[in-house]
Amino acid sequence: MNDLILAFEVLLSIYKDGAYSAIELNRKVVGVSNQAIVTRMVYGVLQKDVQLEYYLGKITSKRPSKTIAILLKLGLYCILYIDSMPKYAIVNNVVNICEKYGKRQLKGFVNATLKNFDVDKIDLPSDKVERLSVTASAPLWLVKKYVKQYGYDTSESFLSAPTFTKEHLRNNSKKLSLQGLKDKLDKQNIEYTQSEVGGLFVGNCGFVKGLCERGEATFQSMTSMLAVKAMEVKDGEKILDLCSAPGGKSILMSELASVEITACDIHEHRLDLIRAYANRMGASNIKILLNDACEYNENFVERFDKTLCDVPCSGLGVVGKKPDIYLNTSQEKINSLADTQYKILTNASKYTKKRIVYSTCTTLREENYNVVGKFVKENSEWQITSSNQYLPNGKGQDGFFIAVLERKYGK
Repeated sequence: MNDLILAFEVLLSIYKDGAYSAIELNRKVVGVSNQAIVTRMVYGVLQKDVQLEYYLGKITSKRPSKTIAILLKLGLYCILYIDSMPKYAIVNNVVNICEKYGKRQLKGFVNATLKNFDVDKIDLPSDKVERLSVTASAPLWLVKKYVKQYGYDTSESFLSAPTFTKEHLRNNSKKLSLQGLKDKLDKQNIEYTQSEVGGLFVGNCGFVKGLCERGEATFQSMTSMLAVKAMEVKDGEKILDLCSAPGGKSILMSELASVEITACDIHEHRLDLIRAYANRMGASNIKILLNDACEYNENFVERFDKTLCDVPCSGLGVVGKKPDIYLNTSQEKINSLADTQYKILTNASKYTKKRIVYSTCTTLREENYNVVGKFVKENSEWQITSSNQYLPNGKGQDGFFIAVLERKYGK
């Protein structure tokens, strides 16, 4: 029962108080003996929220209170996806939690709802887009957008891609070669597979954490590395990273060439993240500055050869790793983000002589093609030389967008 209570308390904080799942799990669960199963339940309920909400609507005649809805979702998830827990034990424990949280009068309702639940007796929507929303557990408004932008088959493929559980690890070339990293893993009998960008997909463990703590290696997504490679940094260049925290892209650029990097972010605590990361990795050629990328900075005008704009975005491309993203995303927020992204890109164009790389970890045109397309339409001295939309594939590739913009005439 302790597993379910702890998972329920974390979910209450997320659903009712707006807490972030990773922060709340770190605060309440890290280090406890049942950390793995509690984390699985919390992330599982969040990942399946749309689906569980659909089932809840089918098995209850009236929408229960938020607390009881969260409790029922946890019970439904465990019944459907945790094979190691017998259904009777799940039902009994959830009913006990109901009483513990002062909902004694609803024990019978919770007990009957879960005991009588049979997923095979619930009909899915007849409309295939609505059905995909349920089976993939993605908001219907978003699924409709995806189908319009990518077509049904492609949308179904990436929305239904399994969650990839390995981490992408790269060597710190200042301290360790890729082969050296492989040798260390081989000696520990740690399995890995190499990615197309020169990193390794590996399970997180104590030894791997130790490599990262010593700065010999670091976790960095494959698509994040692709954005850095698109910069094509060369010795002697001055590079601006406008939205840098936690600093992984700046640090990788510092390893690829002898460049002068200015890494910026909007809050001091985010600059601390960059400083800590740079110190750990031994990156000494990075100047870290407080700067609001949305505000024009006249001190930056035409000072940089290239600029990386890894702009704030909805994060829909990494929802598999951050399942509460769906809870906090709406069309209104997408529109607001697009405005912010355009401001940042416009400011970057004033600072940059040659090349801008615009990137996001999202999958919607509104934040990607539409932003850079509007920009080049309104700024004729710039052109898009390449753009790629990566979609989640369940094999380590996140949803990510990378566009390279070049100044036509140079400065």
